[in-house]
Amino acid sequence: MEGARVPLKGWQQAAVALGSALGALMDPRRADLIAALGETTGKPAFQRVLQRMKNSSEGREVLLEHPRVVSAQVSHAWDSPESTFGSAYARFMGSRNIPPDDRPPVRFMDTESWHMWPRLLVRCMTSGMCYLAFRPT
Repeated sequence: MEGARVPLKGWQQAAVALGSALGALMDPRRADLIAALGETTGKPAFQRVLQRMKNSSEGREVLLEHPRVVSAQVSHAWDSPESTFGSAYARFMGSRNIPPDDRPPVRFMDTESWHMWPRLLVRCMTSGMCYLAFRPT
């Protein structure tokens, strides 16, 4: 059932968020817990990003194509110029030895892996503390 969305009631969402937060504080290397925390608490930030995408022609194009970030689609990012998003993505993922194909699917939101993009732009480490520090309120 990989990649299937898990619908949650409000209390279940709170329980997943709390459990993920506590687990990530105990072991910040648990990317699955950090992702679950982002998915269960980041809806307001996601909605703002989504609205900004809908307001731009490039964003609307991405929303229509709905691409999944996989190695075959982003391998050229390593050759991108230094100041581009592709270059930032390749350096961020490469320095942490995270192949795009190994990222777990989003389970608690109706979208793809959105929670990682803002962090990589500011070179935020993949840890619970960095996520909590960067998370918009």
